[in-house]
Amino acid sequence: MSQHVYHFKPKGMFGDRLIPLNRLKDSYPSVYAEHIKKYKGREHLLQETIPILNCLWNDVLHISPISPQRILDTWRAEGLHQHARVSESIEVYKIPVDLLEEKTTVCYQSFNFDFHSYNPDLDRTWEFQKSLFKEQNEVNPKQLEIWKSDLKSGRPFFWYSHTMHILAQQEIDILSCELITCK
Repeated sequence: MSQHVYHFKPKGMFGDRLIPLNRLKDSYPSVYAEHIKKYKGREHLLQETIPILNCLWNDVLHISPISPQRILDTWRAEGLHQHARVSESIEVYKIPVDLLEEKTTVCYQSFNFDFHSYNPDLDRTWEFQKSLFKEQNEVNPKQLEIWKSDLKSGRPFFWYSHTMHILAQQEIDILSCELITCK
């Protein structure tokens, strides 16, 4: 069975490639300006360097090992969906893992669970290996706990905070990727 990773279809998507945000800055400044808004209040991330790749946070594509549909299903089952600011449907690229370049891809996970005191020493980054990758089929219980805490604190939900991320310093041709709709 082939393995997949997932990336939201960017708002206003054009062309046939997913492109890291910083590569859009010079070529498509208006697209860059629109997408950089999602970092409001988290601007410090734009200056973070990713270990192993030695590049900035927005020099990579942020890809998930779990389908957003599983997250939506969990939110519904736990009564969290109405608080998650989710539109009726979300389009997502289902990307075959074989399209990822191992030498420019890493796995990343934050173990910073205190919203107000970030400690970079609690982040982990390791080399991505296609042969060892397994698609995540269930939401981690810690993530569910974080969403419930976010709800109590009035913080916005982040789809993948504290779950493993795949960070790929490359463009991905989406012509061979399935576009799925999560509802």
